[in-house]
Amino acid sequence: MPAIITNAFRTYNADNFIGSFSTNKMYLMIGKADSWSGASTGQYSETSPSDTDIPTPKDTTVAPFIHHNDMVAAKLINESDVSHVVKRTDWTSGTVYSEYDHNQDDQIDQTFFVMTDQYNIYKCISNYAGTASTVKPTGQSSSIIETSDNYRWKFMYEVQQADVLKYVTTDWIPIKYLTTNDGTAQWTVQQAAVDGALEHIDVTAGGTGYVNINTGTAQAGANTTITLAATASATDDLYNNMTVYISSGTGSGQLRTVSDYDGSTKIATVSAVWITNPSTDSVYEVMPLVTITTAEGSGSAARCSSVIGGVIKKVAMTAVGTGYRSGTAALTGGGGSGCTLEPRIGPKNGHGKNSKTELGGAYVMMNVRLVGTEGGDFTVGDDFRKVILIANPYVSGSAATASTYSGAEMDDDSGEQIYMEFRAPINRASDQTEDVKLVVEF
Repeated sequence: MPAIITNAFRTYNADNFIGSFSTNKMYLMIGKADSWSGASTGQYSETSPSDTDIPTPKDTTVAPFIHHNDMVAAKLINESDVSHVVKRTDWTSGTVYSEYDHNQDDQIDQTFFVMTDQYNIYKCISNYAGTASTVKPTGQSSSIIETSDNYRWKFMYEVQQADVLKYVTTDWIPIKYLTTNDGTAQWTVQQAAVDGALEHIDVTAGGTGYVNINTGTAQAGANTTITLAATASATDDLYNNMTVYISSGTGSGQLRTVSDYDGSTKIATVSAVWITNPSTDSVYEVMPLVTITTAEGSGSAARCSSVIGGVIKKVAMTAVGTGYRSGTAALTGGGGSGCTLEPRIGPKNGHGKNSKTELGGAYVMMNVRLVGTEGGDFTVGDDFRKVILIANPYVSGSAATASTYSGAEMDDDSGEQIYMEFRAPINRASDQTEDVKLVVEF
């Protein structure tokens, strides 16, 4: 019976783990002041480990007893010191980034989002048919951002300065879902997200021979017509069933389908009345028609926006609609053949609604700062080599509640050791602070 553990399940468990810090007492326990040496079948398999050849912990029933015996001290971890994190990928010029694909298995394991040097996080919506990214995305718009290298990015959030200090490492960055307005651009993006919006149609094959196109400035316009430039084709009906888009000037942003074309007068009749009639400053593009078909969703519209050397390169959305869960797209006209398109269905509730689930918040980081002796419970002038997460330990027969404990105070073998990590020796000094970061994967 084939089955999978979904990424949603992993994130769900990560959520529950973070939530448990509000109802349980979780302590960071450090231990093992003596060097790694000799065999210890109960906690690792190596026969001759050392402080430069660290053993790998084993999950045996006897290991917790050994770790308790090695305990030096423990510090309570507050819920405010825990965060979802995702793997860090810095934007670097010349890199081909994976693009969001609703059919991609384990999407969160792909390199489809980046962090820039401004600590802005962007999801790659289109990589322009697998080309390298050479222009850094900037800005915090709630709309799709297109850079001059033809990449399309979705701004997700900015890592705030306090979170940079606590949770950003060379491998990890924090991520969260906002439940209230914190005044950041992330809240604006969350609120602007549209469930089922069709944000992108990917050109999976550009085809060949799409040369029956025309761009220029209109000579005139009327209620249902536009007079194309003198350079337009002299062949009647050549542009029939193609689209004319006004890219700038009077009537900018309007898209219409050509129902009839007169090659001698250059007059193209459109299938619907213009909201604003084109004029002599209206810059237009006549391109192949993009048709979107779906049984779910409505309101989207798209146009072919780039043809280079007879090859379809880009499709742009003029309206994203709502409610899309599936659909197909096709291109007709232009004299060519072989172009294939794929509408990219957005995640539940739309791109940017929940960064945590969209980018894969299946990892949790705990950050604990050990400052000097921590009031006398943490010894200094010695080393520690074990870092262990222990839940709900006891002290003198009662549940532990204090912020710190020495190794001698905590009841032997109490609590549940739910995470353990072996390290190279870390020496503690009275004027020293250790910033301990633990990352667990779900």
